Amino acid sequence: MAVIKPNAKDGRYDGFTLVEILVVIATIGILVALMLPAIQSTREAARKTQCANNLKQIGLGMHNYMLNHQAFPPGYISEVLADHDDAGPGWGWAASIMAFIEETSIREQIDFNEPIRSALSEPVRMTSLPMFICPSDDGFERIIDIPSKSSTRIICKMAASSYVASAGTVRPTCKLCRDKFDGVFGRNRAVKPKELQDGLTKTLAVGERASRWSRPALVGVVPNSKILDNQKPGLYAAGPAYVLGTTFNEGFNIESSVDEMDHGTIGTFAESYGSQHPGGAFFLFCDAAVHFVWDDADPAIMNALSTRDGNPHSGVERIIHENPF
Repeated sequence: MAVIKPNAKDGRYDGFTLVEILVVIATIGILVALMLPAIQSTREAARKTQCANNLKQIGLGMHNYMLNHQAFPPGYISEVLADHDDAGPGWGWAASIMAFIEETSIREQIDFNEPIRSALSEPVRMTSLPMFICPSDDGFERIIDIPSKSSTRIICKMAASSYVASAGTVRPTCKLCRDKFDGVFGRNRAVKPKELQDGLTKTLAVGERASRWSRPALVGVVPNSKILDNQKPGLYAAGPAYVLGTTFNEGFNIESSVDEMDHGTIGTFAESYGSQHPGGAFFLFCDAAVHFVWDDADPAIMNALSTRDGNPHSGVERIIHENPF
């Protein structure tokens, strides 16, 4: 079989054989296959640049906040119940820096005395900001459900984020030790730069968390809420993990296989850091520098970087992975 065409000079018919056509098609397929990884690599490089720039802008906003308040913003603000759980209002660190990242219109709508889940707070709660979205997270949802910790009820909806502030090595799920956090961000406390004994350059401020692990929220913590573990269905972390992250003995970018465990918070990495960037994740340090940290970094170093004084747990023994309730 051949594709034929007349020859005007001598009346003969010239053509391409089927084999020749198949060779051309195969050659084109090989060239496309060779080009695709390069194209994908270029796209990921652009996404990484955007993600790093997001964190840089957040870092500059935090420093502008610090210049005005002489401290970093609290991780979130809340009244504390008798059992050490949160009562709200719940506004988080991102809400505090809105005026310093050129989001003045949003800041003007925030009443920090109004519960974050109230109808009056809904316009702010539902506002999604591109600065808080990593473009590499292909599972990202701009608006997420906030489920109740004690039932199947959805308390409210909220704009999502790709970034959480560092609570250190103490899990924010632990309601008995939330106020003993050894990082820079936690409940109701504004940490001053002079408290960072390791220095601003060696202390984590904010890190990535992709939806593969869980879905962080943008502006705060809803009392009595839980954040679902997307690797282990049925497991979850308590509400503070919507805006706070912690380092684990295993490191970060931790992949967990689904196994048969009791429902609850034991065994979950919903509070950890992780990204869809190949090989690691971006972290904002307290000096506003952004670094890509490889996921094979020594977990002990990550634990030390996440604390204010390089001493994990700050005297709180055996917090990581223990039942917080």
